Amino acid sequence: MPCGAKTRKGMPCRCKSEPGKRRCKFHGGMSTGARTPEGLARIREAQRKRWARWRAERDAQPH
Repeated sequence: MPCGAKTRKGMPCRCKSEPGKRRCKFHGGMSTGARTPEGLARIREAQRKRWARWRAERDAQPH
């Protein structure tokens, strides 16, 4: 069955839905995230840097 999700052009998506689901792999969330210890560590480090940068920018703004 077609996915039918609204695309950026405003048209319905014509990709086939995933088995047992209503949306295709692009609109239904095929990703499960990192699973290996290396992948988890990479994401953890990226998030730590992201929030450190956000806190630094927030503290640098005048109140």
